[in-house]
Parts: sequence; structure tokens; C-alpha cells
Amino acid sequence: MAEGKSEGQSKIRYEQIADMGSGLIIARVPAECIREQDINARIMKNEMQRQLTDNIKKRGQLESLPFCALTEDGNRIEIISGHHRIRSGKDAGIKEFFVILDISGLNRSKIVAKQIAHNAISGFDDQSTLKELAKMLEDVDDMIESYAGKDILEEPEAELEKYLSPTVSFDWKNLTFTFLPHQIADLQKLIDALENTKPDFLGVADIEQYKPFLETLTKYQQFANVKNTGAAIHAMIKCTEQMFEDIGYTEDSEWVQLTSIFGSSAVPAEAAEVIQEAVKKMADEGVIGTKNKWQAIEYLAAEYLAGK
Repeated sequence: MAEGKSEGQSKIRYEQIADMGSGLIIARVPAECIREQDINARIMKNEMQRQLTDNIKKRGQLESLPFCALTEDGNRIEIISGHHRIRSGKDAGIKEFFVILDISGLNRSKIVAKQIAHNAISGFDDQSTLKELAKMLEDVDDMIESYAGKDILEEPEAELEKYLSPTVSFDWKNLTFTFLPHQIADLQKLIDALENTKPDFLGVADIEQYKPFLETLTKYQQFANVKNTGAAIHAMIKCTEQMFEDIGYTEDSEWVQLTSIFGSSAVPAEAAEVIQEAVKKMADEGVIGTKNKWQAIEYLAAEYLAGK
């Protein structure tokens, strides 16, 4: 791990991964040791920067190496090319970056010259080729990740529009599910804001439920290898429907949560072992159904009330 001292006595650290020759190496550099230029001519729209951050979050790493330089005094590692990638990487939570690092000791003039050159010397996209590539995009998440304009997407645009801005060309429902603190004023503001959109369904939950909901959804996407959020929610719905079938739920009768009777959904481990053994025995003997194990509670309660 190579080190150098900065003006503030903090150490500039980097780990050499490979020597490319001519004063260039591939290095692993802590995020806090990489400094942006005070002036950078290359700009990026906010929405494009946000999309870049989202793309990096999915991968967990940059997909191309930024170009940085160790200053001639050895006090700083400065970005020459890749400002937006590193900025989004930091926003995505990346703590260290793999970069191409010039360790020859460039002065300010040479760093600026290379910065201008890297910004100016770039190719351009052939529009017809881009359109052919766009036709290969099959997943809406891939369309969004590509950040291709609508003039490029053309045919795939219709598919993208279904998800980003639904039209009457297909059957859809407008659902809004929002997490809010328990204040009537916040709920009223939401209703007022949605007055013109008129969703078919409006669901409101406690804001504290948002994080576990998002974590569960993310875990399920990873578990089922589903990229599209809508598809993941649909799969979770199917799992819930299977649970209803397993317990024998029907809409023609009223159901009550056991927590409203017992005051809790948990019992001590020792009690659980006894209950599980009794339920298994009752199911094996045909006293209760395998999909209606809750009948064990009803059976035992009825026996107790009958004085048996």
C-alpha cells in the first residue's frame, strides 16, 4: 500500500494492482483519497446522474475505470476523467475504487491538458446502429438502465411507455401505495395532490413499514432472480394466495386474526413443541385437515367447554 502526506497530514493511500508501464498502474484507491477537479467542463444532467447512480448500485462497482493522477508533490490523487462515475459511485456507497492511476507526477498544467483532452477527444454514436441495438432490449429495466433517448428507442419505446406512462392501448389500473406518518394532515395533502390523477386504489401505511417492505421486496427479487419490481410484487402476491389456500381461507366467512384472541402471535418454545406434537397427531389421525390446522384450537376449545 503506497502512501503520501497531504497538507492536512492525512495520508494518501492506494494499492497497486497491476503495472501498465509508462508511469501508469491499475490501483485500488479509498474513496476519501480521490479529489475532484475544482473546474470540470464535462457536465451531466441530474436525471442522468441519478440513473448512473442506480446502475452502479445494481452492479456494486463501476463498469469502467476512471483515470486519475498522483500530483507531482504526492499530496493528492485527482480525477482526470470519470468525475461523474466516481461521484455516483460515492453516492451509491462505494468505499474504494479501481482506477487507472498516473504516478509519474504530473504538474497542474499537464493535469489540465489531459483533462481537456479526455473531455474533447471522444467519438460519436452512429444513430442507425444505436437503433438496431435498441431493438435488442427486451426488459423494461434494461431500457431504463441504457438511458437511450426516445428517438433511439423507437419500437422499444412503446414497451417502455407502458411502464413509465401507461396509455389506453392495454388494460391497466392506477394504484398508489404510500407510506406516511400517522397524521391526518399528511394524508389530506396526499389526497389533494392525487385529486387529478384519481387512482383506482389508494393505500396508506405507517412510514415505519416502508423500510421492511422495501427490504423484503429487494430480498425477494434476489431470491427469485426477478429484475422487474412489478413482476416481483406479482410473485409475492401469488405466494400470499398460496398461503390462503393452505389455511383453507374462503371469502364467504368472516376470519379473525389469532393475535386478537391471544394478544400475541408468539408462544414460548417449550409450549410450541407441545402444540406442534398435538397438531401433528390430530392431523395424522384425521381429526383435523392438513390445510386447516387452526381447527386444532377449535377442537380443543370445544372439548374444554363441553367439560371433557
